Amino acid sequence: MRGVLRWVLIVATALMGWLILLRPAASQTPPPVIAPTDITTPTPGAPRFPTPTPAAAAAGTSFAARSIHLTAETPLTYTVQPGDTLFSVALEIGIDLVDAPCAVAPTFTTAQPLVIGDVLAAPPTNVICHTVQPGETLDAIAATYLTHADAIRSLAWNQLRDSSALSLTPGMHLRIPLMLPGGMGTSSASGDHAVDLDFLATMLNSPVNTSPFVVFTQNSTSRKPTTPVVGPVPADWPYGSGDFVWPVYGWLSQGYRYDHRAIDVAAPQGTPVTAADRGVVLRAGWNNQGYGQFVIIDHQIDYVTLYAHLDRVLVKEGEVVGQGQVLGTVGSTGNSTGPHLHFEIRDFGRLTNPLEILAAP
Repeated sequence: MRGVLRWVLIVATALMGWLILLRPAASQTPPPVIAPTDITTPTPGAPRFPTPTPAAAAAGTSFAARSIHLTAETPLTYTVQPGDTLFSVALEIGIDLVDAPCAVAPTFTTAQPLVIGDVLAAPPTNVICHTVQPGETLDAIAATYLTHADAIRSLAWNQLRDSSALSLTPGMHLRIPLMLPGGMGTSSASGDHAVDLDFLATMLNSPVNTSPFVVFTQNSTSRKPTTPVVGPVPADWPYGSGDFVWPVYGWLSQGYRYDHRAIDVAAPQGTPVTAADRGVVLRAGWNNQGYGQFVIIDHQIDYVTLYAHLDRVLVKEGEVVGQGQVLGTVGSTGNSTGPHLHFEIRDFGRLTNPLEILAAP
């Protein structure tokens, strides 16, 4: 009996020893725990490309392109560069070609060259440039634009004396302040805003579900070609067709107004931006006047299109691009509050409403 008890004690002692060996020591370090901050989770909707910071952007420059809500008190200046013309200046600062002389001086003529280094000041959005014709008086000019002679005389840029009998020199340029009630474009002598009122009247008399894009297209069908282009187009063919397509997929965030003579199409950063029609790249790169990275295409048929606030520019100046070819990607460079495309169309140098020309989506 004693022998059996002794063997039981031996076996029990052996089992206790094994249990002690298998039990982890109290001082052993616990297994590591992965904190949430140690894991990188992709952010939904993150841009596919980082927004570049071009070296060409001048430090401290914060000018806004005229078509981006420039107020009458906000100066927009441009320093003349070698090779500049009135047309290139108008493109860079976003004004009509006919308004460009009013960025130089009242006595400037188109026969005079621009002086390299001169700082030009663009007229505000509520100002139109008028070229004095033989026999015109200040009162007659004021009546044409439904304003007052005193309002024209009060603008220091016009350099007019206080005399009401002042005789104007034919060919000189005057800045005419327009009376725009409520911030809405009204019909002027130049006809710039007549379409705004026509469009409003049409929409008010249309069914509730009528698309504004369809209305614009119907009102401008006469400007579109009636016969399609037949046959292949050579790769180096620089001429557009005049049949413009939308340059980007997105939603219209800003329309065409007297102070925003363009349209803004919001889209995610990195969305491809394509040529609205065939043409030659006139400008591609950085703009200091608020456009940021931009591309300008001359369609060689008196139309010019501009694509601004790009994230990336994928074409070069002088390159022939086809309709639908990728020019760059949507970004928020320059004077921009979020990713979108700022799109302009010029007809004979005049900024026009793109919604009147673009094909219905």
